[in-house]
Amino acid sequence: MLYLKKSLILFALIFCFAVSTNAQTTSTVTGIVTDANGAVIVGATLTAKHIETGLTRTFTTDDEGRFTFIGMPVGRYEIQAEKQGFQPVVRDSVNVTVGEEATVDFELQVAVINDSVTITDDTAIVNTQTPELSYLVNERAIRDLPLNGRNYTDLIYLQPGTLAYTHRDTGSVVAHGVGASINGQDPRSNVYLLDGTPQNDFTNGPAGSAAGTSLGVESIREFRVEVNSYSAEFGRNFGGQINVITKSGTNNYNGSLYWYHRNDNFDARNFFDSAKKPEFKRNQFGGSIGGPIKQDKLFFFFGYEALRENLGRTIQTVVPDVNARSGILPMGGNVTVNPSVRPYLDQFPLPNGENLGGGLARYSFGFN
Repeated sequence: MLYLKKSLILFALIFCFAVSTNAQTTSTVTGIVTDANGAVIVGATLTAKHIETGLTRTFTTDDEGRFTFIGMPVGRYEIQAEKQGFQPVVRDSVNVTVGEEATVDFELQVAVINDSVTITDDTAIVNTQTPELSYLVNERAIRDLPLNGRNYTDLIYLQPGTLAYTHRDTGSVVAHGVGASINGQDPRSNVYLLDGTPQNDFTNGPAGSAAGTSLGVESIREFRVEVNSYSAEFGRNFGGQINVITKSGTNNYNGSLYWYHRNDNFDARNFFDSAKKPEFKRNQFGGSIGGPIKQDKLFFFFGYEALRENLGRTIQTVVPDVNARSGILPMGGNVTVNPSVRPYLDQFPLPNGENLGGGLARYSFGFN
């Protein structure tokens, strides 16, 4: 029995110092600060606080009233704009996603008393800064959508212009699993990035494994499918860029524990199966935990996922038919089978399927 065993430890004991310089794993927030009449406000102070880790960044608007926060880790932010003589304005639900260049503008009112304005709406932020076409698979989609085999790359096909493309077969030593044809391009033209690190194999195939799947769903926060017109930071290949960001620790302890089981008990026979269904048992299990080592400063995250699978298949091949074994050939008449050849001829199993003609017939057998 071929015991297909694949374990993946997404060992992300990530000691996060909450600052990243890799543009592929972070985002940019930009905007302009104006008064009630639309005039720009120079020297206004912008403070962005990462809700999950307490990371705080400060910026002062330039001569055109603009501000830019670069290298922002993904997550939810509270951004405050203030200037002496104006009421401070706080946006407390700015959600920043991977590879995004978001625009958040502020309008400050002249202060009459010592008060402030808090904006709590969670309006979607539109990218007006870059011409790229990309799609985000967020944490909720990864958590809630059913995934047979827990292969996160299956979620790529939720995006327009993407099509599943099977790479070779499961007997190949490379390029296992299903690739994605993005905008009609060759599936090997894509790049799979995990926290900015390429995951393609040496054939440039999809990020797969011997089981034809990419594990680690529980350790993935979100990913963005860059389709075209992306910036020069995405190189190597000219196809789509699948930019995956893993989870990290926060100021709160969070974790998960899971086990998924599937077998052949309720499966119907395949059209090519013999009377007995092939064996199939799959167990996927794992867990994750993350939290603070030092509040607002140092965090950890650990994720583990394992796959144990026994998979049976029905294999079809071609063998000599009964007449051919006796030397009766359809086009050559009767021939004598040499005694020294007979032992080798008998090693072929008797056919159990249709006769194909030409002295050949179909033979099917189960393989575990």
